[in-house]
Amino acid sequence: MDTRLTMTDLAFSAGRTGSGLGCILAQHCADSDITYAALIEESGIIYADAGDESLRDSGESAALATGAYHATREVARRLGEPEFEGLCHEGRERHFYISPVDGRFLLLSVFGNETKLAIVRATATRTAVALRDALLGGATPEMQPAVITDSGDFRITSDYFLAMP
Repeated sequence: MDTRLTMTDLAFSAGRTGSGLGCILAQHCADSDITYAALIEESGIIYADAGDESLRDSGESAALATGAYHATREVARRLGEPEFEGLCHEGRERHFYISPVDGRFLLLSVFGNETKLAIVRATATRTAVALRDALLGGATPEMQPAVITDSGDFRITSDYFLAMP
C-alpha cells in the first residue's frame, strides 16, 4: 500500500493547519517525499504537523522521540562527539529522522523505503531554518495544549490532537 501523499493531499494538509508552521512542514513533506512531519517541543508536545494523519497519535510518539533524541545526543557527547546533527532509525518499511530546529524544538520526519535519507537530512536542514524564522516571528502552536484539571491530572480531548478547521 502506497502511503505517500499526493500534492493535493499536501495542499489540504497545509490548509488544515493554517499558515505558518503547518505550511512549512507540508512543504518539507513535499520537498523530501516524506510521509509525515511534526514540530516537537523539547517536552514532547507536538506544536504543528503535516502529512499522513494516521501517523498522529496521542503524543506518546513525540515524547518518546524527544527522549530518544536527547539520550542519543548525550551518548554522543560522552563518546567525545560535541556536534550532534540528528537521530535516524531505519525500520523494515518505515523510518524516521529526528533533527534539531533550535535549543527548544525538534523536527520529526517519517518516511518509507522509497525515500533517501540524504534527501530527508538536506531538506530537514532547510526546513529547520524556515521553522526557526517562523518561531522567531511569533508563530504559535497549531495543536491545542492539554488542560490540567484541579486535581493536577491532564484532561485531553480529541480536540488536542486534531487541528481545528
